[in-house]
Amino acid sequence: MIIDRINNWFKVSKQYFFTYSNGFFNLSYLSNSPEVIVKSCIKLPFMKHDSEKQMLYADTPFLKGEFCYSELEHGLWVFSSIMEYKNNVAYKPVYDKFLPADYYCVTINFIENELYDRAYEFNNVKITNHSLSFSKPGTDFINCHFKGSKETMYMLYFSEEWADKNITNSTSISQSVHALMEDKQKDFLNYSIIQNEFQPLVDHLQANFDQVSKPNIFELKKLSYEFLTLFFSSLEMEDNFNSNQLSHGDRIKIQKIEHHLSRNLYQKFPGIDVLSEKFKISPTRLKQNFKILYGVPIFAYFQNAKMKMALYYIEKTELKIKDIALKFDYENVGKFSKAFQKCHGQLPSKHRS
Repeated sequence: MIIDRINNWFKVSKQYFFTYSNGFFNLSYLSNSPEVIVKSCIKLPFMKHDSEKQMLYADTPFLKGEFCYSELEHGLWVFSSIMEYKNNVAYKPVYDKFLPADYYCVTINFIENELYDRAYEFNNVKITNHSLSFSKPGTDFINCHFKGSKETMYMLYFSEEWADKNITNSTSISQSVHALMEDKQKDFLNYSIIQNEFQPLVDHLQANFDQVSKPNIFELKKLSYEFLTLFFSSLEMEDNFNSNQLSHGDRIKIQKIEHHLSRNLYQKFPGIDVLSEKFKISPTRLKQNFKILYGVPIFAYFQNAKMKMALYYIEKTELKIKDIALKFDYENVGKFSKAFQKCHGQLPSKHRS
């Protein structure tokens, strides 16, 4: 049944695998379940499959990378994906109405971009973003990925049956988790996370998937339960999940604005009116939608990103603090230090060994 439906989807949809709109190459994938995702990806002509390692490789004009998968038990899967994007790419899930679509998905996203610094002789500066997303069965959403980025994603899929058995009927699960699972209006979440809280888990997942032989199912099961525990803990700290309120077009536009700001961290904040004109969005809608998607006001997001990159220069280079301040368009070292302390809790000089 599944193979027949996948073959039918390829036959009908082959001409729509790669389309272009809104500045992105759109790649559709059949996504009713982890099993369907894997089996449909294996059939793609540009994919190479290693059944022993449970790994898929891709090298196309759009992206290059590897995708690992493992079914841990009935209703529970874990995926690992490491991709380098050669062009702007947007993934669009497609659901076959004749197949069940009953899987939840929790994803850790680690995104790394390089920003070239013409004024400095050493390596490019790396800008990183870390987020967690959650989607309910059958959720229609688009994941955007920008040219030049390297993205590591760990995805945990669990079925509604598995969730009923292990989550929703458990007396130890918090009220916030129950509320999320039961709220029919909240079908997709995305929010920033603190890297240090998830880094040990990511390191262990990566070590397991990097093994030469087939992944260790027992170890991955333990890590998957840790994955869920961290996700549930993060829900306790998030009290306003509104990212599902944005349309596809609004999400893409706000992600473009965020990407533009991240590529211009050496400059002053351009201002709401300038961004509104450039990206054809009203100032009010820009401020509202940015906060919905990223959880903080747009200026605060830009300022924090600027200070994160400033920390890189302080810790990794020998540039004087006054020169770093000037690089980030601060003529006054005092103002730079105040902004830095607000973000990192300490003055720049405290981060110098």
